[in-house]
Amino acid sequence: MKSINPYELKKKLIKKINHLYILLGEDIFLLERNQDLILHYAYQKGFLEKAIINIEKDVDYKKINLFYKNRSLFFKKTTLIINFIVKKLNVFIIENIYKTLSLLDLDILIILKFNHLSCFIKKNKLINNFKKFHVVSCFTPYNLHFVNWIKYEIREKNINIEEKAFSLLCKYYEGNTLFIYKILDILYLTWPKTFITTEKIKKIIIDFFDLSPLHWINSIFQGQIEKAIYILNIFYKKKYNHLILVRALQKDLLTLIYIKREKKINLHIQLKQHNIWHTRYKFFINALEKINNNSLLKAVQMLVKIEINIKKKYNNNIWNQLQELTLILCK
Repeated sequence: MKSINPYELKKKLIKKINHLYILLGEDIFLLERNQDLILHYAYQKGFLEKAIINIEKDVDYKKINLFYKNRSLFFKKTTLIINFIVKKLNVFIIENIYKTLSLLDLDILIILKFNHLSCFIKKNKLINNFKKFHVVSCFTPYNLHFVNWIKYEIREKNINIEEKAFSLLCKYYEGNTLFIYKILDILYLTWPKTFITTEKIKKIIIDFFDLSPLHWINSIFQGQIEKAIYILNIFYKKKYNHLILVRALQKDLLTLIYIKREKKINLHIQLKQHNIWHTRYKFFINALEKINNNSLLKAVQMLVKIEINIKKKYNNNIWNQLQELTLILCK
């Protein structure tokens, strides 16, 4: 099944509006953005009304049946958004998804948002039934998909940007869709019809800081030394709380140690048991392959020393220690 990437959706909508769109993925920003895009073009085609049905439990499916039964002679063309909030697939839900796929009506445009169910659906045979429908990828883009998405957004906003500045955005903020979109908005408003240089990008990134410890840890787990150090330096400039960084890394390193010990248990099952988000699986899998036991042990010991120094308020050397720790884990 070939899904539509976010940067391809607008072209498809301009050519033709279909009566069912499936938003598959859990990137909140892309889910909302793609939904808004479909609603915009649907409105132009006469779908003036909008209805939202949230599926939190099995009984909520009755709301869909009622929606169809309660239509009157004066019913206006409507976009129906079916938003799956449930986190597990069961036989009842699967059966009702099949029913929904058969409810196509010329006066109703359906948007199915699977959110956290998306990964289960992708692995399940249920995905085969979506082949004839338009499936829009709302998974956080990485690598070439991320580059293509940013290029699309830059074209849409008519931003003229230096190649190095563009590479900087892609290199250090891959996977952070909402932040990148905000940055592009700021660039468009601050320097309209101006050539955007690397220096302008660096200033914007520092001024509109929106990184979390997970961005730093994910870079470490991918072995991206330059990116991890760059993020750490931003934390330093912003006087970010060291203890938050230490605790976040401790938690993930201990998870790696536990998983390495339990070799007989399926890796994906273990990650799920440790409440790791599905979007971070690839980072953990890479770390398990690349970071050896000696490096893990050394890192955990260093984190203990760093935490002691923080509590004793020996703050001068902590950022250097965190940088050394980053280098050990990225080797």
